[in-house]
Amino acid sequence: MPLKILLAKWAVQQFDPPPADRTLRLWVRQGRIVPAPIKIGRAYWVEPTARHIAEVMADNRLVSRLRRG
Repeated sequence: MPLKILLAKWAVQQFDPPPADRTLRLWVRQGRIVPAPIKIGRAYWVEPTARHIAEVMADNRLVSRLRRG
């Protein structure tokens, strides 16, 4: 199992300037970070090699279920 880092730390490594924490949490809920981060307690942990996806495919059943809540 690969080492995971905090979502905010990942954002600093991927973006300049990094998105706000609120935006990062929205991306997690929308399935825009692949592979998906995991939530432990109040923090999200993600693989350092994870990528942001600009557009999520609408026909993805998992993403549709996540959007409905």
